Amino acid sequence: MDEREKVAALVGDAELVEYFYLRLPALELRLHLDRIALRITESQDAVPFNAQVKGYIGAEDGEGHPWILKPALNEKEIVYHRLCGLAFLLDHAMGTLAAPTTLVRIGDKPYRATKVVRNSIQISSYNYLAQPFVDILRADLVNRWLYFDEDRNPNNYLVIHNKANVPFVVAIDYDKADLESDKMKITGNPDKFGWFRQEKTRFLTLLRPDHFHGVGIEVFEARLKALSDIPADTISALALGVLKGFLPEPEEYSARIASNILSRRAYIDEYFRRMIKPAAQSEDLSHDADYSMFGSSFINMYQDKK
Repeated sequence: MDEREKVAALVGDAELVEYFYLRLPALELRLHLDRIALRITESQDAVPFNAQVKGYIGAEDGEGHPWILKPALNEKEIVYHRLCGLAFLLDHAMGTLAAPTTLVRIGDKPYRATKVVRNSIQISSYNYLAQPFVDILRADLVNRWLYFDEDRNPNNYLVIHNKANVPFVVAIDYDKADLESDKMKITGNPDKFGWFRQEKTRFLTLLRPDHFHGVGIEVFEARLKALSDIPADTISALALGVLKGFLPEPEEYSARIASNILSRRAYIDEYFRRMIKPAAQSEDLSHDADYSMFGSSFINMYQDKK
């Protein structure tokens, strides 16, 4: 059983499992998303307010599930949003709950498309430095580091509940992901666990590096293993699949994207395992008690930018 299947079992809610396509392996899901037919709806009631102000419009699929769309304005944007869809597929393969994201055509017009996460609450309504949220966000660093995604703020995570009222975190918005860079834009601090970034205006995670100090590798083990277990030929097939039909000669370009992903995952896996020890050798130095009131903690936390 891979991590996607484990998450499906953990969610234990057939409606949510189907909504997030958790029964489909990543390769099958890519094909499903490429076949999906969306229609723009007259009512925009399903479009979240923060999406409306960014120019998104509402749509629905054949099952009546709501999506939000934003026009892709040129060929560069089309390719970029297809790569954002690849980042989502990798999240899916790692068993990470995430809002389905792709690029579709309605008529002859291309749109970035994201499935609406229904009945969700922004993580800012919770103390995310307490369990179970803090360990979910710790593990999620693996994913965002892989994509060089430096646009992580409380708006990028939603919380949903299954029928048993168990909370689950859903990652949304790949709009700042970068799978094209062949250089490490984010590198690990060799002295203690942490990172150096080229981008200084956004954040890689909601957490500070010291929220990882003293935490055992067990917190990251499932995510690291899930990432390492994705076969290289699956990554190559996903990269080619999302780009075929959107570039004149996608083979060379998709091979470079796959190579970037493979290089980054090797770097991340080695760095995490070298810098983070098993729990038996570690002491959790997280500061949950210092941040019991989340509402102001995010602002306070980032007064000194990472």
